[in-house]
Amino acid sequence: MSSLKNGQIISFINMKGGVGKTTLSIGVADYLANVHEEKKKILIIDVDPQFNATQALLDAYYSGDYFADVLPLEKTINKLFRPQVDFREGYSSPTKDSLIISLTENLDIICGDLNLVLANKSSDYTHVKRLRRFINDNRLREIYDLIIIDCPPTLTIYTDSALLASDYYLIPNRIDRYSIIGISSLQKAIRNLTREEEKELNCIGLVYTMREDTLSQKQERMKASFEEKEDVEGVHIFTGYSCIVKDLQVGLQGPIPTKYKRSLEDIRAVSYELLLRLKGE
Repeated sequence: MSSLKNGQIISFINMKGGVGKTTLSIGVADYLANVHEEKKKILIIDVDPQFNATQALLDAYYSGDYFADVLPLEKTINKLFRPQVDFREGYSSPTKDSLIISLTENLDIICGDLNLVLANKSSDYTHVKRLRRFINDNRLREIYDLIIIDCPPTLTIYTDSALLASDYYLIPNRIDRYSIIGISSLQKAIRNLTREEEKELNCIGLVYTMREDTLSQKQERMKASFEEKEDVEGVHIFTGYSCIVKDLQVGLQGPIPTKYKRSLEDIRAVSYELLLRLKGE
């Protein structure tokens, strides 16, 4: 029987910061790779220049040092967006081994890099296709069950690159009066990108983050009003959600959500629902 996989790619993204996006993305990646009873082979790609996902996962699972072992070798996402020096030579994708770092038996990462902000200064729009090309050239879908891309809350060439490489996008969202601004910006950007590139990109759903189990009347009204907005209409709202866990916020047991009982319960619920959504159920 063939062991080749048919992995799917999801960008975790919201144009509003401070919504718990990275906590959710690393939580789902870690849960599916290391905790789930049918462990999945997972690759997480950090395209956020803040590289918080990278710092959290390396702290938890990597025995080396990012600044000594990873950055000097440019074993980061920035390698994909480095300007071409000699245009007489055609561009070729890096090998997977030159970018991917193994964290556990089933969890790998392409590290983020602050230098990625320089990529947005490039006028070469072909860079936007480099992540998709890297994935295809290295046949990563045949290696991983799921590839999760942690995106920044900004419109950049590397954000577009992540979306262009993805089959789906997932929206982590906090219940507050400004939520609709981030969603509206995101939906508009995705409509523009998919129209320009003639690409199908579906929203797999919205996950509420950093919320309480019991919402106040004010929060219930904000939630109801938000879900009635045109840009949210038709978007699947996950029944699972993530709560504010104070111990996780201060990092008593490190930055990985699955290390905390309540966060683990939340991540498990979201992950199971995500798998069902990917199966079309």
